[in-house]
Amino acid sequence: MKRFLLLISFAATASGAVAETLTVATVNTWSGLTYQGVFQVGEYEDRATRTFRFGLLADALLAIRPDVIALQEANPLPRYAEELAERLPGYDSVAAVRQAGVRVGPVGLPANLREGEVLLADRARGLTRTAARQLAGPGAGDVAAFQLGSGTQMLAGRVQVGDRAVHLFTTRWTPSPQADRNRLVGLVDQYASGSLEGDELAKLVGEAVRGSERRRQEARESVAFINETAGREPVILMGSLFALPDSDEIRVLREAGFVDVWAAVGPSAGYTFDATSNANIIQYDLASHPGERARYDYIFIRGDGIVARSARIILATPTYGVHPSAHYGIYAEIRIDR
Repeated sequence: MKRFLLLISFAATASGAVAETLTVATVNTWSGLTYQGVFQVGEYEDRATRTFRFGLLADALLAIRPDVIALQEANPLPRYAEELAERLPGYDSVAAVRQAGVRVGPVGLPANLREGEVLLADRARGLTRTAARQLAGPGAGDVAAFQLGSGTQMLAGRVQVGDRAVHLFTTRWTPSPQADRNRLVGLVDQYASGSLEGDELAKLVGEAVRGSERRRQEARESVAFINETAGREPVILMGSLFALPDSDEIRVLREAGFVDVWAAVGPSAGYTFDATSNANIIQYDLASHPGERARYDYIFIRGDGIVARSARIILATPTYGVHPSAHYGIYAEIRIDR
């Protein structure tokens, strides 16, 4: 019996020595832009409110200090990433511009649009930028852009966990009304009751179907880029995908071997976009339909020796009636075997 207990103790000690926990967080920061306009795109809020929201985000991230942070809809870049890194001592950051209109260097139109993705990591993790890849639509570089429509991209980086390289990816796919059965049946019911005109029904259904098709394209391109960049090494994919967990878009990722961290260890439905509780959604009428509640934001993992341990929703508490974003974030603990 004594030898058996010693063996168990040795096994527990050895397992602790060959595994490490990496904490990660993903947040769609919500740019606050309408994406409508030529010289300057419209903004939902005034500068003071936007600055206040930025402070709430920085304070919340500083309080939990994840090893890795992925942000989407950060605007304007690179200033947004630089200022956040200043508020988070000990973090490195890399960024890539996704949407910038027509621009060369700092000069361009719309004047207030340089939006994209950001990765931050504790300096001890040795964050490096690997690449950025266009997924769909016209592309925008960090120096120049010529976009007459919306584009999507994926930013890739890498950190060190023990003796292993872990690849990080973040993206924001195309938002649209959902094309799931419940949503489409609801639209038909509205038309049947006379609360929705035929042309409006056709418009909404068309937007939903086209959005789903484009996200499937983005999903396939995401998988191809990740395979090319990371090979068989551990991968953490974080992003605002605007797709439902049981959608065809998310199925593309699952079939490519990705594990949905929230589905694996999340304690609840995990709504990250909630029109019933988020002050920004309610105040600025951002929902595609009344009472919209969905999990649009994700953390996925893939690879040998990478396992989800826990997950929880963050940024869900308002301060003076203001939430840090129109989305809630996700924080997760991930075990990486050395």
